[in-house]
Amino acid sequence: MNNAIPHTDSSPFTVTTLTATDVLAAGQGQNVLAAIGFAPKAAILDTQRPVFTVGLPLLTTTSYTELWLSPTPVHYGKHASITYSENGTVLFGHLLLEEADFPDFRIASQTAYQHVFALLQQAGYPCLLRMWNYFPAIVTPQGEFNRYQTFCLGRQDALNEWGNFDYAPPAATAIGTQQAGLQVYFIAGKSAGMQLENPRQTSAFLYPRQYGPVSPAFSRATVKDWGQGKHIYISGTTSIVGHETLHIGKPLLQLEETLRNLEALLSHGDATLGMPARQVRDLTQLKVYLHDATCLPEIQERLTAYLAAATLSQPTVLYLQGDVCRSDLMVEVEGIYTSSSGNSGNV
Repeated sequence: MNNAIPHTDSSPFTVTTLTATDVLAAGQGQNVLAAIGFAPKAAILDTQRPVFTVGLPLLTTTSYTELWLSPTPVHYGKHASITYSENGTVLFGHLLLEEADFPDFRIASQTAYQHVFALLQQAGYPCLLRMWNYFPAIVTPQGEFNRYQTFCLGRQDALNEWGNFDYAPPAATAIGTQQAGLQVYFIAGKSAGMQLENPRQTSAFLYPRQYGPVSPAFSRATVKDWGQGKHIYISGTTSIVGHETLHIGKPLLQLEETLRNLEALLSHGDATLGMPARQVRDLTQLKVYLHDATCLPEIQERLTAYLAAATLSQPTVLYLQGDVCRSDLMVEVEGIYTSSSGNSGNV
């Protein structure tokens, strides 16, 4: 578990993980960009600042709060459905929409992204760096397509409307929840990050038509150089090689393949961009999404052993119950690197 730590470089924020049940209390500090809890139901806890719960339950017994801290004062604001914070260098935004307020899920998704793009232009942070997308029944058929494919259509509708918008695919996660509501949160900067693709995987935006009517609009990772320090934002990563799912029905083997993909991504990034984290063990935090909670013991045991070889600190690991965007995938892992200190292992 991480504790709040001072910044050791000039980057505009760090992410720490606290043992805390009171997310609202954790978000009271002057320089808090966001405070995020994890619960069965998504909720907005502060209507003026990005303090909220994600609608995904933790699979461990202890409650945790993810705290995004800025080294400089933070300004808070609202735009349409979005509550946001910004410190002059980075913007953090959050929205939670009820599907019942829209004719269908495609329009709800389009509206969410229209609000995001409008805010980025208005606030002067035109470059998306990282997105999180959570909504229910992600692989459930809904008309001609499943819900994830419908979400991608809505996002693409918004992109098509903002035709002059300088969009570079950000790192992203899309996970299915067990309760209502389309929840999106994101970070954006005034200048773009560097998109990083994985040599073991087909880029998502080049997926063949069999996976949906439009390709997913995200990169495998974004590397952002803030001046004196680089951050790494790694998308949700799974047991996909090329564009095909491997090890169907075998969650432990899917974890192994996912780790190989993550290591390949970081190795390629180090060779091409120079990276502050060269292995999975060097990251600040991992989130592990499991479709089946009964898989937790074997997944946790294997990942704990894998990370134990770290020579210094280990990433914090959060285990969450959530559905992956393909029905044959049971495990997804994302990662983030924001600081060279402050990590202390599994939670």
